[in-house]
Amino acid sequence: MAVVLAFAGGAVAGKRFATGQATAPAAGRTTAPAAGEHGAPASPLLAYDWPLLKKRDEDQFARARALQLLLRQHGYPLRADGIFGNRTRDAVMAFQLRHHLPVDGKVGRDTWPRLVIEVGPGDKGPAVQALQDLLYHTEPGRTEVTGEFTTATMKDLRFFQCRHGLETTGRADRATWKALLVFQRPPVDTPSYQKSERSAAAASHS
Repeated sequence: MAVVLAFAGGAVAGKRFATGQATAPAAGRTTAPAAGEHGAPASPLLAYDWPLLKKRDEDQFARARALQLLLRQHGYPLRADGIFGNRTRDAVMAFQLRHHLPVDGKVGRDTWPRLVIEVGPGDKGPAVQALQDLLYHTEPGRTEVTGEFTTATMKDLRFFQCRHGLETTGRADRATWKALLVFQRPPVDTPSYQKSERSAAAASHS
């Protein structure tokens, strides 16, 4: 009976992720124990791979905005609108070429680790904004997205790290970025900064 329930739960989770409603990508999961089983951490990060993003017409929400902001941190002028269009794809390919990665325009296990940078208290810029946007859509959520790594940002990040079995350093290292990208909640609304990005994008096309 327990096996049947576990299988049914996994099927539902996979369906929710396929429609953009999951908190973790079922497709990247391995055979590691599920959360809470056999004393496993609340979120077994090693059981998941980096999420795969690629060109699509629809909004890919905080993950795509984080991608665009990280690319901006690396010098590529992009709007953080969550739409992985031609400009974002071209920036990804230019980044991949620069860093001797497979140039396919897709962002997955090879490209994410090169894109993310460690940030902590006192840091400023698009990478911090990306971190805060991802925190905004995780529990407890509502992290203020300012681009400045404040004490409040550190507290929210430490909470997230503790909840997901990470070292509670209050700094975003590679493992923390991966966890934030994997465990995104379905968006209820968007941070105010992102609404202004959308307004600017709409105005440029009018």
